Amino acid sequence: MPLYSYVVLLAFTLLGVVFFFQAVRIRSEGSEFMGKPSIDKYYFFSGKVAIFTTWALFILKAIMPKTGYFPSPVFLCWIAAGILWIGVIIVIFSIVGLGGSLKVGLPREETSLQTKGIYLLSRNPLYLGIYLICIASCLYFIDLINIVFTIYGVYIHHQIIKGEELFLTRRFGKDWTNYTAQVRRYL
Repeated sequence: MPLYSYVVLLAFTLLGVVFFFQAVRIRSEGSEFMGKPSIDKYYFFSGKVAIFTTWALFILKAIMPKTGYFPSPVFLCWIAAGILWIGVIIVIFSIVGLGGSLKVGLPREETSLQTKGIYLLSRNPLYLGIYLICIASCLYFIDLINIVFTIYGVYIHHQIIKGEELFLTRRFGKDWTNYTAQVRRYL
């Protein structure tokens, strides 16, 4: 396996470990990890499947570099690995910043509006990081199916964000409105 494959696998391992410990922490606090989808549940879950499929293809290509119809040039693999690491770091800071408010979907219980740390730079850094990982996957594993899953997953997650923003407007009112005036949706 080339060195960049190990770099990719290390990034996904780190992301998996952080996510696992955060999920365990949330469960140990008695909180539910699954929330209510912010859009139709078919689209919500199909968007999640699309995103995780691109990640699985990324990992598959790292483990078996000869996978796929088109070989990725070495320089593109290194660029993809760099973008992956940026995305992973953003996702990790987002997960840690959300703390107990981290949910798959809208929280059922009371939560607080997160506006500190990485949330000073973006209202949706978690999704921004996820998008970067998907883009890196397309550069690393050049395949039409990967690109289609990425486009679909990003589109659906943008719709999820719009649904979450309606929820946040209702839940936090003026605090949310003030926050949106100061911090952009993505960057």
